[in-house]
Amino acid sequence: MPSTTIRFDAKLLAVAGLAAIVAVGGWEAWRMVGPRPRVEVPRVDTDFGHQKVIYHLTEGGGYLGQKHRNWVGNMENHYAALQPGELELAVVMNGDGVDLLSHAKSDEKLAARIDALRARGARFLVCRNTLIARGIDPEKDLHGVRTEDLIGAGVAQIALLERQGYGYLKP
Repeated sequence: MPSTTIRFDAKLLAVAGLAAIVAVGGWEAWRMVGPRPRVEVPRVDTDFGHQKVIYHLTEGGGYLGQKHRNWVGNMENHYAALQPGELELAVVMNGDGVDLLSHAKSDEKLAARIDALRARGARFLVCRNTLIARGIDPEKDLHGVRTEDLIGAGVAQIALLERQGYGYLKP
């Protein structure tokens, strides 16, 4: 019986693997930003009461800044879940978390969403240590940062806010 030898061409295999990655990555990108069917879910009204919350951002925005949009969406949903005036929101950004405001500098829609959150009372606090370490000029490189938004150290600010009764969330 003759033996059958299967020869794999390394270049062909590499191209096929790359095509598979692109196909899956393309689908994932579409799944994240593409249209979704409208689903009707009954409304559940809950009185959550007054909340003081820290959102601690330390990561970059990921593929096409999707994490940034997700974080901002979580903040918008948090405000929507509570009665007006019932949420005190402090967004503490250090490390790669400051990329949210860097991304917003060139993304008008993201910037508008952040501005709307600020108008509702959200404070976007930026770690001075991160700015120094990364050579970031807050006025030039970040969206909407004012002097009162700068904090000495992100982790120290979180500890202070927790002593003031804020709950900690790590999105």
